[in-house]
Amino acid sequence: MKLSKLTGKLGELLSADLRKQRKKREKLIELLKQMKKQQRQLEDDIENMDDPETRAGLELKLQILVEQRKKGVRLRKALAGKCTETDKPEKPED
Repeated sequence: MKLSKLTGKLGELLSADLRKQRKKREKLIELLKQMKKQQRQLEDDIENMDDPETRAGLELKLQILVEQRKKGVRLRKALAGKCTETDKPEKPED
């Protein structure tokens, strides 16, 4: 392992905030996977639905799910950005 990776892991072990942030990110990733699976299922159900009233309800659910998933993706990216900043080694100033 490279020194920068080792220092990042050491910092993570010593910092409770980084551990919490990493767990939160991992849970969020798992939740986003589940939401993607639900989204695909709803899209299939809508495609196979004949009743227009039921179809409209499913489309509404799909819209809500897509928006929630977009928020989750933005949050994941924000958390990943914060984590990578702390893992990067400091550059010496000239």
